Amino acid sequence: MDAQQPSSIPEAQKANVVVKSAAAALGTPVDDPSNLQKRDEVIASIGRNGLVVVAGAGVSLQSVGHPAPLSDVAGWPGLLRHGVDHCLKQQLLDSDEAHLVRQQIDIGIKPGKTGYLIEAAQRIHDSLEKQSAGRYWWLHDSIGQLRVKDSRLIRAIQGLGGLITTLNYDNLIEQVTIGRTIEWHQHAEVTRCVHAREKDVVIHLHGFWKTPHNIVLDRLSYEKVKHDREACERLRTFARDFTMLFVGCGNTFFDPNFETLLSWAKEALRDVQHRHYVLCQQAEEPKLFSSLQAHGYLTSLVYGDDYADLSLFLEAIGKESGASSTAINPSVAPVPSTTPKPPKPVDIWNLLSQR
Repeated sequence: MDAQQPSSIPEAQKANVVVKSAAAALGTPVDDPSNLQKRDEVIASIGRNGLVVVAGAGVSLQSVGHPAPLSDVAGWPGLLRHGVDHCLKQQLLDSDEAHLVRQQIDIGIKPGKTGYLIEAAQRIHDSLEKQSAGRYWWLHDSIGQLRVKDSRLIRAIQGLGGLITTLNYDNLIEQVTIGRTIEWHQHAEVTRCVHAREKDVVIHLHGFWKTPHNIVLDRLSYEKVKHDREACERLRTFARDFTMLFVGCGNTFFDPNFETLLSWAKEALRDVQHRHYVLCQQAEEPKLFSSLQAHGYLTSLVYGDDYADLSLFLEAIGKESGASSTAINPSVAPVPSTTPKPPKPVDIWNLLSQR
């Protein structure tokens, strides 16, 4: 019996390693103590009026009811595919050129291949330059036609009471919040709004479709914003003085603009010791965690098992922090609930776990 024990111990250890590895592959549960600690840090940042929400393509895609018809343009790859079709229809690209750009897009949606998307965008941009106001009318016929079909996620973001910024070119957030649009290049206005912690604005970090010459889309525009001193300093301010919460930038609807923002920020934020959060599903966390390894100031925050849980998670944070009672514009706010006391987060998570 004793002689067999040494050989049985390694087997037990191996089994334990397998169990731990399987758990890690599944991601951190939403009610794990480490995840709860991150959540508490976000709530604390709201309490000191120091939250910046960065909305990615996932926010737009959910708000327009993706995969509804024509909703793909709310995401970057879908917008570029629309651009290829538009240029082909306008005879700005021939069939062979269009095929090549589509191949670049297909490669570019793979992790670490964002450069191909930027090159595809450059080709589309160059083609549209052949036509007067070509870029404007392309964006008008694509992004300009997007309308909010489900406002709950945007309401939940507004209910956090923080500064709202976006990587998207659309005005879907403004459609719900009635906020003013400010673009990245409006340095004086952005600085004033950030300093005053204004809540009735939406800061477009990569531009707004109605002013296409300031859209950060192709290679040349990325180089322009990358070397813009005031834009880089603003990002340092967000990292130093605020907590950034990235919403709709994870995995399933992973926004290529988010990856480019990380590249842009890599040098500027090298020495930042303040932690910022990228919201993700539990199953997405291992892959996201790996992609964030080179960016020590960023960490994942799990909101649930399904994208539908995101609004619920943010609503709970807004209620617990007390921000949601004052953040939403009374003229467009939903009728207040008659429930005397909102459910505790642990009760919400218990309900989610029973699905």
